[in-house]
Amino acid sequence: MTRWIIPAVIIYTVATSRPELFFVAASTMVLMLFGVLSAGRITGDPVQKLAFVYLNAGLFGIPVVAGFWGEEAVRVYIGAYIGNSVMGNILGTSLLRGGSNGGSKDDSNGDSGAGDSGPGDIPAPDTQASSSHNGTLRTVLQGLRTSPPVIAVVVGLLCLPAGPFLSLHGAGFYRVLTWVFSFIGLIVLGMWLGAAKLHRADLTRAAGWALLRAVLVSVYSVGVLALARWAHDTAGIHFDQLLAHPQVLFILGVLPPAANIVILETHYRHEGTAAPIIASGAVVSLGMIALAVPILQLIFSS
Repeated sequence: MTRWIIPAVIIYTVATSRPELFFVAASTMVLMLFGVLSAGRITGDPVQKLAFVYLNAGLFGIPVVAGFWGEEAVRVYIGAYIGNSVMGNILGTSLLRGGSNGGSKDDSNGDSGAGDSGPGDIPAPDTQASSSHNGTLRTVLQGLRTSPPVIAVVVGLLCLPAGPFLSLHGAGFYRVLTWVFSFIGLIVLGMWLGAAKLHRADLTRAAGWALLRAVLVSVYSVGVLALARWAHDTAGIHFDQLLAHPQVLFILGVLPPAANIVILETHYRHEGTAAPIIASGAVVSLGMIALAVPILQLIFSS
């Protein structure tokens, strides 16, 4: 059901959006790049680096934002969800494909089994690197073309001329969708945590990464809000929704890693290390959200 609810919410939000939606999406993508660089100074594990920045912004984020701050806040938050989904798929393919040895091993076995290539036919290292880079780029682009959030954004942009009509006649349907999605999110969360098998070391490690993520997102969000305020007051670019709901940027800091990482890791690496990272991250995230929501409500109550 979530396969069509999230795209429907994105299409409606983009079609009836204001400029801050795209500003938040772009800001989130830049934040993820900074996050990968920061995580790379601590660990060389591509799965952990991806889990640090690619977050479960749909099933966890949308219900929290809708439940505590309402529909208008969801409109702003959808920009963060779009940016996280698009950049998450790009980084996931780049990091995990680049760290996988399975493909190169299979290719080398296939070449040796052919029996008709000599030493002169072996590509030079630069040629191999270029081929690998081009293959990664093609995989990224193919993944983006078939990514539901990307398709939903394109459909939403095509529906921009119908934005006033959708705002007038589709608001009720949009409220129902966000409520249903919040309900489904709680059900999925319960099922996910019920099946998770965790150890203390996993939770301790997840807590450390969660605290680092919260600090990075908070510092970056302050900078984004300062830029938005300057653009709003000086450059005449109106960011009314974002400035009215700045807390939606900070909520990214307490969300768990995306479940899609398991699929990406299984496809590229076949190691199975992502599951405990995501499960422990989800448990730690519950406590972080419980602490963050009242703090954000207190800070931004005015």
